[in-house]
Amino acid sequence: MKKFFSNIKSVFMIIGGLLLILLSACGVFSKKHLHGEELLKLSDDKLFETVYLQTLDLVESFADEESALAQISPAQRTVYILSIYDMEIQNGGLCQFFVNSSRSLAPYVGQCLKTVDAEAHSQLFAEFVANNQLDLHNLDSFEINDVAEYAAQAERYDFDTFDNAYCELTPLQEYIVAYIKANIAEF
Repeated sequence: MKKFFSNIKSVFMIIGGLLLILLSACGVFSKKHLHGEELLKLSDDKLFETVYLQTLDLVESFADEESALAQISPAQRTVYILSIYDMEIQNGGLCQFFVNSSRSLAPYVGQCLKTVDAEAHSQLFAEFVANNQLDLHNLDSFEINDVAEYAAQAERYDFDTFDNAYCELTPLQEYIVAYIKANIAEF
């Protein structure tokens, strides 16, 4: 009798495991995405976080970032680009934005800043690019392989002045949140 229950227990464990796998594959356990009015009930910080993470999930569902940017809505693209830009700068400054793979978004940053009416941010970025004669469509010279190369990149341009000025501006996240609210139907 003990052997019988032992075998039944093993069968139920296998069936239970398969059921969990099946339910997970069907999205039963996935986080519910919020939209429209549901999003507007959130605090500004939670709204930003939720929309960014939902947009990131969407972007990551494509084969590559370029395909995603071509197919997601303009509002989603704007939030995605500016969120990454802001997070990189908040974490390690503009140099970090350029040396990380996020530099592929650099050609879009200026227009996105204008789209969310972040004029001072747009002007700061445009001046940095112009003063340093950067070609935002060719930033291969920012590729690095180690910390020493990062240090060398940080010395190439006056990133500290940009970063300090950036920190003095109204936080970019405030502009992004206002833009999300104004375009809530796209989220």
